[in-house]
Amino acid sequence: MSISRKFLWRLGLWSLLMLYIALDLLIFKGPVNTIADKLRSDQPKFEHVAQRGIAARIFNRPIYLSQIDFAVDQKLWSTAQTREGIQDKQRLFLRAEALRNIADQYILREKVRLNSDDHPVSEEQINAAILRFSNRFRTRQEMTEALKSYGFKGEKELRFRLAAQLQQEKYILTKIQPGIAVSDDDAKKWYEDFKEQTITPERIKVQHIFVSLLTAPGQTAEEKAQYARETLVSANKNLAEQSFEQLAATVSDDERTKNKGGNLGWIHRGRIAKDFTEACFAAKLNTPKIITTKLGYHLINVQEKRPARTRSYEEMKPEIVIAIETIRRQEQIEIYRVNLRRQHGDYIKTNWETVAGPWTE
Repeated sequence: MSISRKFLWRLGLWSLLMLYIALDLLIFKGPVNTIADKLRSDQPKFEHVAQRGIAARIFNRPIYLSQIDFAVDQKLWSTAQTREGIQDKQRLFLRAEALRNIADQYILREKVRLNSDDHPVSEEQINAAILRFSNRFRTRQEMTEALKSYGFKGEKELRFRLAAQLQQEKYILTKIQPGIAVSDDDAKKWYEDFKEQTITPERIKVQHIFVSLLTAPGQTAEEKAQYARETLVSANKNLAEQSFEQLAATVSDDERTKNKGGNLGWIHRGRIAKDFTEACFAAKLNTPKIITTKLGYHLINVQEKRPARTRSYEEMKPEIVIAIETIRRQEQIEIYRVNLRRQHGDYIKTNWETVAGPWTE
């Protein structure tokens, strides 16, 4: 059977049409491509998507309200807070902040994706990040439920996301590094500006055995403290440290220090109650002494005294450099993220009506 000329014409026209559509979509970016863009536009009809909990689209990828609330919960957790007591305006503010962070992550993910080989992340780094994440939950089931609400399919995806986040942090650091470098002149200026704050106050190293008035009446508590002092003095007139540790473990009512030799560490005036600190500063070195406070009786031993002094620039320099770098790093990260958001603002579409809605489960 021979093929008709009419069929050949139709086949040729159809082939030309398909070729034109392909060239329009991929090369010319002509009218067909424009229509396709409208169909896949990242400006969704939010009156419909709101019912599905989609609060925003970034690069046409949906961001669910539960995903934003999970990020808010993480923020609240880090500051020892919960949703309880959060007012509507504050909830909206927290969600807006969380959404900005999510948008930054999506934008950075696109930036890093093409340069992933330049920012490798080790398995040890990923494992440490997963451990930090899992420590936020009381049980494994609680973490699994949280992953579901965040839109993750499981721990495998969590691992992938955390690895991506670590890569993003490395990528950002390469971009902002020039802006956080600290010169010797910068550090010296900081030292001179804050020199008064570098003064280390007079300090003493103290250990004590505490007898509480709550566990023994006044006379009995005093007798108990006197017994401890006499035991120490008779054991060694210079105050045997081991004897003090043993007595602290058996006699002291201070649960925080009794198993640590009664050691309070280095203290200065203003750190602990005045009636206690003033008596300690007035005591002689390595001489057991009983003092009284409104809480009870204390058998104290001042092991060492150090006068107030101003720390030198050379001594302070490592701490100063770290402090300045930390401040500058945060500033430069925020500047970089704001600029990224501005550059890619057309790819971020938010439905504020959904964002302002009630908490998700």
